[in-house]
Amino acid sequence: MFKWLIIVALVAASYGDPISESRDNKSATLKPLSVCCDIPELGDPKHLAKCSNPKLPGPCNDIQCVFEESGFLTDVNTLNKEAYKNHLKQWEENHAGWSVAVDKAIKDCVDSDPRQHLNYPCKAYDVFTCTGIAMLKKCPAAAWKC
Repeated sequence: MFKWLIIVALVAASYGDPISESRDNKSATLKPLSVCCDIPELGDPKHLAKCSNPKLPGPCNDIQCVFEESGFLTDVNTLNKEAYKNHLKQWEENHAGWSVAVDKAIKDCVDSDPRQHLNYPCKAYDVFTCTGIAMLKKCPAAAWKC
């Protein structure tokens, strides 16, 4: 009996350590956490195309353009909360599994007044960045890729 136990142990050892092998296959990374959640496109392709031709420079201008084209702003500094909330709810209907993330985005980014602290104020950037962070925090397991 003892011989068989030794033989089984030797055979198992010859196949390696599956725990350390799986760890070896994943390298440490300093990539932003946002690359780990595969959030589907939030924008309307028509508005994205219009604001990309040519792509506007800076962190605010292209997002500002998309928000204006989408009707998400009542003026340059004011979010049209109902329009943006309705957009997120419609998006949620087309993307199963994202309801918790959308609810968090509405609570954190529509029902409150987020500020992302660029060097100059940009309501579209503030709301969009807040939305991305909220979605990342509640990323469904099926969309997690890290």
